[in-house]
Amino acid sequence: MKVVISLLVFLVSAHLAVAQEEKVLLENEWVRVVYVKDGPGNKRPDHSHRDTFVYPLTDFQVRVTRPGDKPTDIDVRAGQAAWFANVTHSEENIGKTAGERLIIDIKKPAGSWKPVSPGDDPAKWPESLEAVTAAPENHKIVFENERIRVLDVTVAPGENEPLHMHRMPSLLYIIAEDDIQDFDASGKLLYDTRSQKAPPKTPYAEWMPPQAPHRVVNRSKNALRLVRVEVK
Repeated sequence: MKVVISLLVFLVSAHLAVAQEEKVLLENEWVRVVYVKDGPGNKRPDHSHRDTFVYPLTDFQVRVTRPGDKPTDIDVRAGQAAWFANVTHSEENIGKTAGERLIIDIKKPAGSWKPVSPGDDPAKWPESLEAVTAAPENHKIVFENERIRVLDVTVAPGENEPLHMHRMPSLLYIIAEDDIQDFDASGKLLYDTRSQKAPPKTPYAEWMPPQAPHRVVNRSKNALRLVRVEVK
């Protein structure tokens, strides 16, 4: 009887430990975004995800074991993106630092989207204004496959971004954001953080439909930094 009780306590404790270290940041019909943190020595039993993109936020060491395979030790680096296609595995933090990462399950393709505004069709936006082409210094590709494209986006203090567009809907993970303004191609102000009574506390996740040609101006003394996961 004591053995059974001890086993139940262990299983419940393990479940609670995992739950306390996970936070769903955003979920819709296309993606599910979870923030995960594991301290040194923390273990996660066998579990599985959908087709999943992992974006590490810190450096850490992890031991990954798949059923029937030998353990694999991995030195993870912040920003070192990875894609996993519906795998089952267990994890153990074998390092001395906490492992923080975003687990982004891609639930289904983005498919076609209605125009962002009346008469505005993303398919007709000029390819020359594609973000990586029109504003390459601000948009760096860190990962791409047939399901997603991931951009590391930075706008320096005082910088006025070149006009560009985003044809695909995206998950935005905003890491740092202060005084930011967003203008459309005609110069109309679309967004101004300074006009918000209670701006979101960074970091935070946001779902963004396709964005017509626009430009961001960073009015602050700190860099704007975000990760954009474009869903194809």
